[in-house]
Amino acid sequence: MAANTGGGRRSPLLTIPGTQTVPLFRLFGIQFTANWSWLLLFALLVYVAFSTFRGLRLGFSQVELWSLAVIAAVLSVASLYAHELAHALVARAYGIPVRTISLFLLGGMAHITRESPTPRAEFLIAIAGPGSSLAIGGVAALLSWGLWQVAPPVAVMGLWLATMNIPLGIFNLVPAFPLDGGRVLRGLLWYAGQDLGWASKVSARVGQLAALGLLFSGIWILFDGSGGALGGIWLILIAWFMYAGAVSSQYASAFQESLRRLTVASLMDRDFGKVQAGVSVQAFADEHLLERQAPVALHAYAVYRDDYLVGLLSLRQLGRIPTQSWAQTNIERAMLPIESAPAMEPSAPALGALHLIVEEGVEHIAVMAEGRLLGLVTRNELVRASDK
Repeated sequence: MAANTGGGRRSPLLTIPGTQTVPLFRLFGIQFTANWSWLLLFALLVYVAFSTFRGLRLGFSQVELWSLAVIAAVLSVASLYAHELAHALVARAYGIPVRTISLFLLGGMAHITRESPTPRAEFLIAIAGPGSSLAIGGVAALLSWGLWQVAPPVAVMGLWLATMNIPLGIFNLVPAFPLDGGRVLRGLLWYAGQDLGWASKVSARVGQLAALGLLFSGIWILFDGSGGALGGIWLILIAWFMYAGAVSSQYASAFQESLRRLTVASLMDRDFGKVQAGVSVQAFADEHLLERQAPVALHAYAVYRDDYLVGLLSLRQLGRIPTQSWAQTNIERAMLPIESAPAMEPSAPALGALHLIVEEGVEHIAVMAEGRLLGLVTRNELVRASDK
């Protein structure tokens, strides 16, 4: 079955593979999405379920077997989402925003945008996913046992869910990043050593070693002549995902730890432009974009009325206005009023800026002191700071 990533926490500024997702529905304020590779996962689930049901020799017709297989695949997807939803709900109980849950070829991911505040929170968020899978599998197994003579189709569905969810829950408890068991291990190490960075490094190393073990196992199965080529390929794919996830999680932890030690003043961009309110967007573009001597235009501008700061303007905001309307549009209609702009004091930790940019989707944060704009923080500054 699909490998499930558990709590899927990685640096929000990094590009997550397979971001071409399709929004499906919302539940508890969380957007559920699926990557296009999910279609391959769904087709594989249908095929495996059909083969399993046919092997049970239940006396069903081909049409009934295929219908049951499709239903089984849908229930499998629902249980994967339930696994991730368990992570998300526990994370939100600890004040960690979760806005998206995604499904892709190798499993699912709850997009948790920040680290757990305590070792206890890390442990409980991580254990919630496997716990939900084991609970679903246990209940399904009881239903299958109790209804086998009374309602065979329902009993078959229960058997399928039990054989999918119980192994999935156990597999995810393997103490290797990015599986949930790796996060359980990190929570325990964090509690024992009171050092999140050390716990993250050790857990990531264990995850990399486990991934290499899976890789060699998959290669062995692929070439040992036993005919288990599909299983070997699947293990290799899971090993690749696990190794990449372990490396990414280690980097994300180091990235956030570096930002925790910095202030926004130490990394803010002081090279922002200034423009007076009242000019048209066309006049602004002619002066600051089209005729600018610098090779690249500035990413953000402060808008002033005389000496009074009234707003911030980014090139992305400007791009939302049709070019044919530039001459008739005042620059103030394109800007973000300063009252609505996210702002931080110079001494605020840079990690707080990361949370704002990721969780609120803002383009830049104003660094203010006594009503004066000192600089701006964007994703670029945060990434550059982590590379130093």
